[in-house]
Amino acid sequence: MTKKPPTISDSSEDQTMISPIQQIVEAASARQPALLMISGPHLGRSFEIDKEEFMIGRIENCDLQIEDDLASRHHCKILLTPDGAQIVDLASTNGTLVNGRRVDRAFLKEGDQIQVGSLTLFKYHIQGEAEAKFLAQLFTAATKDFLTGAYGKKFLLDRLSAEYHYLIRRGGNLTVMALDLDHFKLVNDTFGHLAGDDALKAVAKHLINHTRKDDVVARFGGEEFVILMRDINLEQAKQIAENLREGISKIKLSAPSGQDFQVRVSIGVCSLSTANRASFTTPESLIQHADEKLYEAKRSGRNKVCA
Repeated sequence: MTKKPPTISDSSEDQTMISPIQQIVEAASARQPALLMISGPHLGRSFEIDKEEFMIGRIENCDLQIEDDLASRHHCKILLTPDGAQIVDLASTNGTLVNGRRVDRAFLKEGDQIQVGSLTLFKYHIQGEAEAKFLAQLFTAATKDFLTGAYGKKFLLDRLSAEYHYLIRRGGNLTVMALDLDHFKLVNDTFGHLAGDDALKAVAKHLINHTRKDDVVARFGGEEFVILMRDINLEQAKQIAENLREGISKIKLSAPSGQDFQVRVSIGVCSLSTANRASFTTPESLIQHADEKLYEAKRSGRNKVCA
């Protein structure tokens, strides 16, 4: 016999069968507790608190990973209880602030501002489904390129700056790839601009599908893309770039006229490490160096990788 799922009723026995998060969500007419990032690397993004114990910190196994080197590995957590949402500091090094005041444990109310680390600031709010979709659309519109679905230039530069300064302080590797479609004007002139748009979308899709979730694939302008990858050294990056170049060369496209065509790409690779960081004085210098390698690839015959 199929067990009937618990529902809200007047009896105290039935009430105990419902989890705290279910009670909160039901009581709020299916409105969901969430954190809206108002300062930090994902400005404008809303994160639903979808667990009774929601962990926030710097490492990947947290429910919300904070890209801030002053955040602790397990910095704080939010508990959903029948009495409301509580934030609990987990003995973090730099503390958890609510409305500018350091707290060990506190109940949250609509509009409270929560600071984790040096740059990351959230607003606690309760959002409905329509609002959640609207905020997601706003975040996408602000950060993604409308044609290709890759990130936009501003998002890339903000992430590059954060990653660069983190590496300068803590060490590690950071790779930038600059990628450009070869003879793209000829594609537009021969097959039309709709075919050119299809080529850009196909290349972006391949780049996104063949890089890691945490890598940033951005359309930098026109037919140029830039990829930002952490914890990848130069030799690894060259192999990844070669795999991307080869994979893109195998993509088969069809123009609105019915003609089939393919595209090729040239890629320039630059990698920042603890050993060579004195050579790169600004985040933008990484893109400049990757661009120089890109044009070296184009001058030496195109459809190749230079590093």
